[in-house]
Amino acid sequence: MKKLVSVFVVLGLLFSMLVVTEPAFAASYDNSKKYKLVNRQSGKALEVYGWSTENGGNIAQYNDWGGTSQQWTVIDVGQGYHKFVNVFSGKAMEVSNWNKDNGANVAQWTDWNGESQQWKIVDVGNGYVKIINRFSNKALEVYERSKENGANVVQYDDLGGANQQWKLVEVKPKETIVVNSTIVVKAGEVFDGSGNRYVANPTTVGDGSQKEGQKSVFRLEDGATLKNVVLGAPAADGVHTYGDALIENVVWEDIGEDAMTIKKEGHVVIRGGSAQHGSDKMFQINAPSQLDIINFTARDAGKMIRQLGGSTFHTEVYIEGSVITDMNEAIFRTDSSTSKVRMVNTRYSNVGKKWYGVKHVSESGNVEFN
Repeated sequence: MKKLVSVFVVLGLLFSMLVVTEPAFAASYDNSKKYKLVNRQSGKALEVYGWSTENGGNIAQYNDWGGTSQQWTVIDVGQGYHKFVNVFSGKAMEVSNWNKDNGANVAQWTDWNGESQQWKIVDVGNGYVKIINRFSNKALEVYERSKENGANVVQYDDLGGANQQWKLVEVKPKETIVVNSTIVVKAGEVFDGSGNRYVANPTTVGDGSQKEGQKSVFRLEDGATLKNVVLGAPAADGVHTYGDALIENVVWEDIGEDAMTIKKEGHVVIRGGSAQHGSDKMFQINAPSQLDIINFTARDAGKMIRQLGGSTFHTEVYIEGSVITDMNEAIFRTDSSTSKVRMVNTRYSNVGKKWYGVKHVSESGNVEFN
């Protein structure tokens, strides 16, 4: 009898060894935060080599020294996939040239939401994940298990090695600065927040509610640039622009009353960054203008863009390479019969009516996902 029981135990163990369980997707990542990716084999960080901002700039490993070329925004693009956008260059990690071969190079390229730029993050335990390309179904790895600085990063069959395992470590804002009065960026000047978080004094600037008349945290005069800033809660009335402006790599952890308002006619470009958690509109247009939104992540608001209610002035909106999710009402709402919107290479989900009152719409390369 004991021998029979032993046989069943051995058979049970053999059967359990044959059962393969697909690893679970890793926990979701907050697109308002930044992460560094540390390789398990080498202990070195994933970076865009040589501070390149060019398409095709190579991705390699190097000692973890804290530079923004080693920092990444992890953006959920739906259906279980993410894209990795480098903080310094604003470009996305991709398998070069749509290659499916083992050893194919991994580099950066303009973020256009292609499948070669989309990655599945799979938990392998002990705080590590493997990162699988959507197009090729191959894993991100440090080539030939190298531990050297500058070693190349490629794709390869998923072999489960430590050189194919990565730890995503959140990079905290350097400092939280309380803003007691609006920070004015004068005409032609650049304000670089260096990754610091700015929060409004609720008494002197605003509490970030939907109460009208709150002040902005930043005021951008004609030709001003605002970059590398995190706006925390409360964000009061966000950013006001007065003429042409560039808003680059700015993150609204919480939208506040509005994330950004165009107060005076101009060409405003929002490049990179993200905004989330808004009761009403994200971006408000109060004057005839051109608004370009490029490689931006917008999530959880009443609507993404609103032209001043009842206004009939002409506005043009251009959206490219962005991810837009969970808008209760629309992506863009206007009461003007002449205002236009063009959206290209953008992924969107659960965006209400999408275009509310917009008579002139042009779209190409967009993907709706569940």
